[in-house]
Amino acid sequence: MLISLVYQRNLPFDTVLMDTWYAVTNLMLYIDSLDKVYYCPLKTNRLVDDTYGKEKYKNIESLKWGDEELECGKIIKVKGFPAAKKVKLFRVLVSTDRTDYVATNDLSQSSTDVTPSCV
Repeated sequence: MLISLVYQRNLPFDTVLMDTWYAVTNLMLYIDSLDKVYYCPLKTNRLVDDTYGKEKYKNIESLKWGDEELECGKIIKVKGFPAAKKVKLFRVLVSTDRTDYVATNDLSQSSTDVTPSCV
């Protein structure tokens, strides 16, 4: 469907919002290759690294968050991505019993408040 929008219909867009179902490595990297921005929630068991290779990959819910990272997000590498490809991860409190982790390839995004939540 995305290929049809890009190449057949020439639909102008710059941002893709997707559900966890579509947040797979190949699709995220493909959207990035189109020079489009994406936002997608990642499941809590997704393996990531926030230590720039100093430690092993761990589940998203195992990450430690400082005050600045809670506000501005943190740079991570998703397991399966090329070595130099990083994304920004935001911890979004949706309700008292639900937290979403939203990833974007827009590394300049610096506020959890403007990060789309997938409610």
